[in-house]
Amino acid sequence: MKVITTHRNPDFDAFASAVAAQKIYPDHMIVFGGQLVPALKRFLSSKSLLLSFYYVNEIRISNLSSLIVVDTSDLKRIPASLQQSIQRNTDVRFYDHHRTSLSEAQKGIFKDLGACTTLMCNQLRKKKKEISRNEATLFATAIYRETGNFTHASTRAQDLSTAAWLIDLGARPDDLGIYSGYKLSASQQRLIESLILGLRRTSIRGVEINIASARRDFLPGGFSLVVEKLWSFLGVENLVVLLETNNRVYYTLRSKYMNLDTAELDGVQRNSGGSYTLGYFENCTSAEAEEKIIKNFENNIERLIKVRDIMSSPVRTALAEMKVEDVFKIMQRTGHHTLPVVDQEKLVGIAKYRNTEKAIRHGLAARRIIEVMDRFFVTASVDDSVQAVTDKMVENDTTAILILDGGILSGIVTRTDLLKSTFGRRRIIDPGEKIGDQNYAKFPVEDLIEERVEKRIVTMLRFLGAVGSELNMPTYIVGGFVRDLLLKKKNLDLDIVVEGNANLFAETFKKYFNIKIVEHREFLASSMFFNDGLRIDVATARTEYYKKPAILPEVEMSTIKKDLYRRDFSINAMAIKLNQEDFGILIDFFGSRKDLSKGIIRALHPLSFIEDPTRILRAVRFEQRFGFEIEVRTAELLKQCAAEGYLDRVTGQRLRDELSKAIEEPLPLKALRRLASLGVMEKLFPETEFDRETDIKLQRYFLRRERNALLIGEDRMFYTLLMIILRKSDSKSVEWCIARYGLPKNYLERLNDAIATAGIIVNEKPETPSQFYRSLKTNKPEVLNFVNSYLDEQEDLLFLAYLKRLNDTKLSINGNILKARYGMREGPEIRDVLDELFCARLDGLTKDKEDEFVREYLKGRGWK
Repeated sequence: MKVITTHRNPDFDAFASAVAAQKIYPDHMIVFGGQLVPALKRFLSSKSLLLSFYYVNEIRISNLSSLIVVDTSDLKRIPASLQQSIQRNTDVRFYDHHRTSLSEAQKGIFKDLGACTTLMCNQLRKKKKEISRNEATLFATAIYRETGNFTHASTRAQDLSTAAWLIDLGARPDDLGIYSGYKLSASQQRLIESLILGLRRTSIRGVEINIASARRDFLPGGFSLVVEKLWSFLGVENLVVLLETNNRVYYTLRSKYMNLDTAELDGVQRNSGGSYTLGYFENCTSAEAEEKIIKNFENNIERLIKVRDIMSSPVRTALAEMKVEDVFKIMQRTGHHTLPVVDQEKLVGIAKYRNTEKAIRHGLAARRIIEVMDRFFVTASVDDSVQAVTDKMVENDTTAILILDGGILSGIVTRTDLLKSTFGRRRIIDPGEKIGDQNYAKFPVEDLIEERVEKRIVTMLRFLGAVGSELNMPTYIVGGFVRDLLLKKKNLDLDIVVEGNANLFAETFKKYFNIKIVEHREFLASSMFFNDGLRIDVATARTEYYKKPAILPEVEMSTIKKDLYRRDFSINAMAIKLNQEDFGILIDFFGSRKDLSKGIIRALHPLSFIEDPTRILRAVRFEQRFGFEIEVRTAELLKQCAAEGYLDRVTGQRLRDELSKAIEEPLPLKALRRLASLGVMEKLFPETEFDRETDIKLQRYFLRRERNALLIGEDRMFYTLLMIILRKSDSKSVEWCIARYGLPKNYLERLNDAIATAGIIVNEKPETPSQFYRSLKTNKPEVLNFVNSYLDEQEDLLFLAYLKRLNDTKLSINGNILKARYGMREGPEIRDVLDELFCARLDGLTKDKEDEFVREYLKGRGWK
């Protein structure tokens, strides 16, 4: 049996979502628990809708193979008989617009929207399902009701655009008003009057809350409509409605700016989802219920405070053309660590104290602030809640958010503003903790470690954590291991960071294992080598200071956050804690998991490439390795750094090492093309051109290299690469590269010989193996691969045949045999005979014919 269901007592949104789901899953039946709301019943009786649905007590549920749940992600809210029918093999899939209490195991689609019907309509549009006029009216009515005529805070732009699409399909706007704004009954009007009489106001940390209460023998029909009308009539921002019956107190909470989270309410039962919270308390009085709700308000009041109440205004700004040093002086004088940057009255970025100070230290004081500012900034509206702004601050890993009023910069909210606000914040990051004064987001990944890492490494990680706990040192594994764990890739680069003395840690670890330790005191680090080849690097958490651009940094002890901040990109700036009490907790200060999930390579600060220009090559290498994309601002910083010649300040050996790593990746040509498009190749190799001809030759080289290696051996990729890139360069440029990248002194001679040999092959167009042999006269892999890059597909087949014959051909006759058997004397004649014999063998002469060939050859030259 295959079923579509929703929460009990379906409202318009739940019902319409189920109808939409059946259009996607036509082999499923719709099953409801409880009764439809009265307005929905009237709607259905007036429409010619071809609908088929069952109440749960009308059918027998058995062998439930598939269950589609709409408008809720909580299985406890669906009909009890369906809950009991779910088996281990039942495929359960959710469609919900509330992101509450979700587990990673839940399958389906969850999006923050005003109505679940919006979500389902978007699925119908993607799958190009036909919708009738009456169906469009049902869906539009559901969206209209669920969003409170598009006035609830949960309403999203997608709700409006979907409603507009439905109207285009024939939804009748007149009907929307009929079924979402029908008249109140006499009993409902009396209930509103009672609630108004019981209305009182209270203030919680400066926020006005209106509380209306009444008593009835039972929950009347259309209670949500009563609340909707009351809220509209009162025109207040925050409303609590309490209705006491014989055994329950029903409540509903309304706020114009943010839904109140009642998850922490003691004893709460939730009747339904929606843009407002509706639930009840068992065995409770109105006064007791009010006390619990007020307490919940106190704990969550930041959700109702508007950002205009705490922002700093007016905003001091910096002009884009101002010098870095002048902006820095303003920061020092005013104490503002963040200044918005404006260019012709347009907001273009943010100048941060830390980056401005670094720029001055790197000799960039006279630069314009627009060149070193952070172009990434986050904005919010003056009417957004403090909670929403705080969430934005955390999600975007920023310490300041610019506040707009009608599109005009009106204020700024910093982390300090949040901490100083009158209502306070229990924490700025959620979920999160604190290490000293450092905030971080944390996520448990112990199960991933156990699942994806080989057992001996897991054991080693746990032991490292145990040693850290023994020494009272917070211990973390960082870098590529963490990144690749989340990407499901194997990585045995075990880089450990401790908040303490790494050398002491290594010595303590040695007490338990037979290892060799190599200390790197200048870097506050040690390397531990095991007998089976495993290597573990342990370093003290440190901060790096670059006194000048592109030079190796100085280091000092620091915290894990500062240690991670010195790394190249956000995807490499995560850590997993290994201490016994916190094993498997992933630490993320910089939104790294988000960048990893989106496939983004993002530099951690605007001066990243200036401080270490080799990160330019690493950015491209990671981008191509993982199929990611360099973030727009990071790409701009990269190109600017390359264009301004910062690569020239790096030693050639460091650049050679990074470039060698890039071409050893699975897609080396993509990396080189990307470097060329970013203007990097011309900086690495001046006076060269990465043109189409070069691209074709490199493509042939990388495509054929592995195949050729089986026949001629491995070449030195960097040497061959430079041969192809420098083949048109003059001697002066080649000599510059030789000195720059530490190439052999005779590299120019080798290159010229290779170019000459390639020219001979191209001109003579050899067809037989012996013709290739006579033209090439070399067995060096670099030269052979270089020549091969000149050959098209047909010529390559002949070249490959030559390499195979060359690899398989071994002469049984040598110089000693020629002297002993044929009486030849030592001299060049012996070499000539062996060359001719070898060429004959290459072209097909069999081994048993060698003697005959030699006799005939000597006879033809007058030998007896």
